[in-house]
Amino acid sequence: EETAPFERYDYVNPEAPKGGTLNQIGFGTYDSFNPFIVRGTVAAGLTEFGGLLWETLMQQALDVPGTSHGLIAEAFKYPADYTSATYRLNKNARWHDGEPITAEDVIWSLETLKKISPMHQQYFANVKEAVAISDHEVEFRFDEAGNRELPHIMGDLPILPKHWWEGEGANGKKRDISQPTLEPPLGSGPYRIGQFRPGSDITWERVKDYWGE
Repeated sequence: EETAPFERYDYVNPEAPKGGTLNQIGFGTYDSFNPFIVRGTVAAGLTEFGGLLWETLMQQALDVPGTSHGLIAEAFKYPADYTSATYRLNKNARWHDGEPITAEDVIWSLETLKKISPMHQQYFANVKEAVAISDHEVEFRFDEAGNRELPHIMGDLPILPKHWWEGEGANGKKRDISQPTLEPPLGSGPYRIGQFRPGSDITWERVKDYWGE
């Protein structure tokens, strides 16, 4: 059964003005832009579910508990026994370098986060495998039936750029997502890391050509 297209949250003003600078106080210090590992202190604006930089498959509603709407994924479906969930990606979804977000990124993100992050290991423990149905469709298969929550929680998966993390950094060495880093990572969200001073401050800049505008 398909639902009507979702336009916007009731609490969002689509005509809201954009611009200016928002200054906020940050407590403590930071020495890393990798929020997915235990080691290191992460900068403000980054969380285990992506924060300002990386987006998830779906976005949880702030006004309706247990409800999410499409973000990187434009739709999902599941069988009557809840043994799997298939997510279809928005073909317009892009990384900040212009590359498309693909099923390969989704599968790599799940497998990698379950290896390096104790929190994600537990949160997605019932996912036994993820399979690419096409470049823009992924099926998550679960290790149990009848759990109505499992298809839904897959929407909370932060999607990371496989090609960036497996590439070489500015120092000429292969990047390692299992370690802290102060190289601003490639993202997909409405903001990117601008100027920063480790341990002191960080500036988040609006992405002018954000794919989800």
